[in-house]
Parts: sequence; C-alpha cells; structure tokens
Amino acid sequence: MDSFLNATLGTFFTPRMEMRLFDKAEKFTAETATAGSVLTYFHEHVHYFQTLFTGYGHIQWSSYRQASGFTLRKWKELWPIMGGPRIPLANCNTRLDVHQYAHYLYLVFAEQNKISQARFITIPGAKTMDALKLTLIKQSWRINPEIATAQGTRELCTKDILEGHAFFLERSFGNQILAIPPDVAWDRSEVPDVYTAAYDWFVERCGESARELFPILCDLSLQVSWEPLIPSTFEEWQASNPSWRFYSLTEALAAAPELIMDMEGGWQERYLAFCDQLLETCQFKGLNQVLSERLQALIDLERHPGISPVQRIMKKALELRIEQPWMSVYPARTQSELIRLFEEFRIPAVLVGGRYQAQSSLDGDMVTELIGELHYQAFNDQLLGNPSASARVTNSIECGFSKFGVHNGCPFQVSGECIGRFDPKEGLPIPMSHDDTGNIDGCTFGALFHYSEIRVEDLLVDYGARFDT
Repeated sequence: MDSFLNATLGTFFTPRMEMRLFDKAEKFTAETATAGSVLTYFHEHVHYFQTLFTGYGHIQWSSYRQASGFTLRKWKELWPIMGGPRIPLANCNTRLDVHQYAHYLYLVFAEQNKISQARFITIPGAKTMDALKLTLIKQSWRINPEIATAQGTRELCTKDILEGHAFFLERSFGNQILAIPPDVAWDRSEVPDVYTAAYDWFVERCGESARELFPILCDLSLQVSWEPLIPSTFEEWQASNPSWRFYSLTEALAAAPELIMDMEGGWQERYLAFCDQLLETCQFKGLNQVLSERLQALIDLERHPGISPVQRIMKKALELRIEQPWMSVYPARTQSELIRLFEEFRIPAVLVGGRYQAQSSLDGDMVTELIGELHYQAFNDQLLGNPSASARVTNSIECGFSKFGVHNGCPFQVSGECIGRFDPKEGLPIPMSHDDTGNIDGCTFGALFHYSEIRVEDLLVDYGARFDT
C-alpha cells in the first residue's frame, strides 16, 4: 500500500477561505502532481464546498466576522474616554468602568468562540454545556452524542462529520475518477479515526447497503439554521449541532430502513423527497427552508450595505444548491457535477509551503478581500491579546502576512525591507498610499488602519496588561 493516501498534507481554514498544502510545491503542479497530492487538493476543496453549500459553513464563516466586527466597533467607541486606541483590550484600563466594559467585549467574543468550538470539536474536560461556564447557556445539556466503536465509546463531534464526509469523497474520487484500485483507494492503514468513526458507526447502524447515503447524511447534518441564534432547549441545541443531527438522522434511518434511497439511476430526482422525509422524521427544518434562510440573509445584506466578493460566491452557491439540492454532496459519483464545481467554485486562497499560488480566476476585488481579511484577523488577534511571541516581547503590531506565515504576500517582506512587525509610535515601516480608484501602493496592512480611521502612531500597545478578574 502506498503511503501517499495516509499523510495529512493539507488543511482548510473557514474564516479566511484558505487552503494550505504542506508538501513540496512541485507535487501540486499540473505537470508533476502525484495521486496523493491530487487527493489532498480535492479533500480540502470538499471543506470549501461544505462552507459554501451548507448552513453550518455560512454560520461559521459569518459568526467570526460579526463577533470581531462588534468587538472592533465597540472598542473604537471607547477611545475618547481612554485617551486613544489602546491594545489589547486588557490595556483599556484608564478608568474602572472602561476596563470593565473592555473585559465585557473580550468575554462576548470568547463566548461566541466557545459556542463555535463546542459545535466543532470535543473540548477536553467539558462534556456538558454548563462545564463551558457560558453566560448565555448554563444548562447541563450533553455537548455531543456518544457512539460505540470497535475501540470503545467515543464522543462524536462535528469535525468527525466534516472529515468523514471529505474522506469518503476523497477515496470515492480516487477510486472512481483516478481509477485507483479499490483495495488501495479504501485502505485505512494508519488513518486517524476522525476520518472514519462517523462512517463506521453509520454503516454499523444502517448496514453496508446504505453506505452511499453516508455523504447525504453528512450534508444534512451540516444544514443547520441560525434561528434561534442561541438555543434555549436541549432539542434546539441538538438541531443546531451537526454531531447531534448526524446521530439523530442515522438512528432515524436505522429505525426505518424502508426510507433508504436507491442510489442507482436518477437518484437526483428522488433526492429532495428523501432528505425532507428524513429531516421531518427528526423534526428538523426542511433542506430548502434552511438554504433559503441563508440566501435571504445575503439578499438582505446585498440591498444594504452590500456584500463582498466572497459573499457573492456564497450567494451563487446557495442559488445553485436550491436549484439542484444534491449539488456538492456526492460529486465524485457524477463527473459533470465535479467539473462544474471546480470550474465555478475553486478555492480562492491556496498556499503551498506558506506561499500563495496563482489563481487565474481571481479578480482584483477578491484578492483585496483575501488580503484585507488576513490583516484584519491578525489585528483582531492582537486586540484580543493574542499576538505572536515576537510581537509580545516588543509590544509591536504585526501584519497578517507575518503573523500567519505567508512568505510571498508582501514584496517588502520578500525583499527584506520589512519584517512584518513594527513599533506603532514610529509609524508604518513602508508608507501606504492609494488613489481614487482604490488601488493601494506600499503597505497593505496600512490600508486596514486607513479605512478603519485608525492613526497607527496613536496606538498604545502593552501586551503585559491583564484583566482584573
């Protein structure tokens, strides 16, 4: 068995719509790509499709922007009474009331992040919601269901669903499209159980004959609604947490094998009826209801104040998904669908060895948003008191390229003119200028401050500051 199928060679980061590939660059070029690198590239695209085409993906992406945007906006409102822009939030300690409010902003972001994490992974030492010590949810609901495996009982979390879905499609793609022999394509030697636990439990409960329904149940698990924003009952938590949804949907199918859909012939024509019948059995919202909710949210934003290039792609994905409800769920089975997905929904940011790769389909606005988001998240991390070790020691401000290890994002860092960190009192290391059409010259990190109406030289940085709890 070739080891290439079992190496973790990539990752996808939802808030930045960013794929990172960790092997040598030549293994990912069209001329010299290996089977393993093609499968890795495909696997990470599945995670991108999960973001574009599911309620869970949209919520994970937008909740970070909303929480960080709220934090930044409220922090700016504090400037007049604390003598300027102080970083991090714990440094907003000029007055007791200001310090307490800054601590509140920190806790709001931390709470949102904890809820997102609880919906994504198992949290060590926390099996019930009350163990997270949240303000909004104090009940003792189980965060995730438990399933029986060959190795014993384990918690099933959303990451198991995301990775299980991507793994199943990756291996299907290898077998059906790349013509890798089944015994090689589906071999699991040294494969961590995060990729296989959900599938194995599904087959154990529903039978081998239902195996091709696994990606469908994974997708339905991710079709969560954002209504209500904060669950008030255990049933609402289960409906909003993909791991519980997968558990409930699997048990419902196991209890009613007559619902199992035949995947031969025109299964797409039967797809929506099968999904809605299974969702209704679990008292979950219908597939198009959830997709329409998320689409309507983007339509409302489009009217005012407008949507970004990334949001336009997300809107286009939802429109396609409502028209063809099966789209992105099992593309390895239908080559025309696979081609369309890769033609119209290619990941916008791909880094190999920490370096951006050219994506010919990207327009200038998309590039601007991707770079802007990189810088914005770097600044937000520092505002929350999470700088890099180098920035902490020197009380410096660090740009996104430096903080997140992007080695070719900035020409001034490539040339050695800038190290990506600077003392704000000395201003930007490379001046920033822009023209009336929005073209930026010089430091792109400086554009973040310009458009946020922050004078870099006014930033007061003390990473040694702590909240008095």
